[in-house]
Amino acid sequence: MSEMRTWAIRSARLFDGTGAPPIDDAVALIEGERVAAAGPASDVVIPNGVEMLDAGDATLLPGLIDAHVHMLHTGSASSGVDSRAMNDRQLLLVGARNSLAALRSGLTTVRDCGDHDYMTLTLRDSIAEGAIPGPRMLCSGPVITSTAGQLWWTGIECDTPDDLRRAVRTLAKNGVDFIKLMGSGGNATPGSNPEVSQYDEEGYRAVADDAHRLGKRVAVHVHGVDAIRMAVDAGMDTLEHCPFRANGGIEYDAELAEDIRQKGIIVSIAMPATWYRLRAEDMRDVRAHPGHLWESRPDSIREMYEAGVKLVVSSDQGSTGTAIDELHLLMAYLVERVGMSPESVIHGATGLAAEALGIEGELGTIEPGKLADLAVVEGDPFADMSVVARVRTVVKGGRIVVRDGAVVV
Repeated sequence: MSEMRTWAIRSARLFDGTGAPPIDDAVALIEGERVAAAGPASDVVIPNGVEMLDAGDATLLPGLIDAHVHMLHTGSASSGVDSRAMNDRQLLLVGARNSLAALRSGLTTVRDCGDHDYMTLTLRDSIAEGAIPGPRMLCSGPVITSTAGQLWWTGIECDTPDDLRRAVRTLAKNGVDFIKLMGSGGNATPGSNPEVSQYDEEGYRAVADDAHRLGKRVAVHVHGVDAIRMAVDAGMDTLEHCPFRANGGIEYDAELAEDIRQKGIIVSIAMPATWYRLRAEDMRDVRAHPGHLWESRPDSIREMYEAGVKLVVSSDQGSTGTAIDELHLLMAYLVERVGMSPESVIHGATGLAAEALGIEGELGTIEPGKLADLAVVEGDPFADMSVVARVRTVVKGGRIVVRDGAVVV
């Protein structure tokens, strides 16, 4: 099949990524790199001579979007140790390997939330130029953190508002797509405190104001309640993780959640496998969360969901035990353990994720005029979310890039 021409794909069901119910017996018509039409097969007019790919009893989804990844990390049982031990060439090879695995899993877009020395920008540009296969990438480059703060060894250490403004401008000068701020400490850095903010209100505003002046969105890593509050007040674009950590546990703040909802701020849950799954046979350096956090974290997600907070399904890939091709495990967990609807989970990894990244005008949904990024999964994810693991075909910009589970080069 010629990749850049008019063709169509038919499936037992289609979810367009807008949050609307799935459509049975559906067709998507693709012209060049864009969707020309999509809907019930009885309503979509297919021109004569157009080749039809019949996917059978499968579901057609928008290409999946993971809004919080670390493409240069292995995601192994010792991912943090691995990444700090590798040289730059090895890190880029890990990124290239992750790019292939991402495509095979149905990911056509990822947002990389923290790298080393801007190397993900090289990976991003190589993929965009067609040098290697991979998903579309939005990259933050190095994170902004405090001295000795979360991920200090690979970030830009800043302590004053002027330091923070200079870092934002330096990142923009180097061509990043957005800014990643470490608002609180985190589990990946011994000695940092996840419950305590790394900056005061002036620091958050310095980052938000200067980034927005330069046309850059800000994703802010926040664990503690105080850090979440200051990030919300400063007008950050996405809150990463957002578990409401306080006093040694999780203390969900309904009033703060309502403020998040009213302001339309998106929460990217960035929930690595250490929260919901441990591979006991090969976990060697996992910083296991205390048992009471294991119980209360999903509860806080459920409460945000029920309160109407916009929740993006993101994996924090590259964290301990969290691989790039296993977003489906988190999606199934959110349905089975948290109680989110299948529609809201898939929306959180497609249309809503695109909104969080600021690319909703081009990606995230199967609608006329949008770029044709699609994933065909075997079976019905609305009956069993685990079928999202069974990706048969992936289309990126109208081209088939994965066929029968293999990357098309």
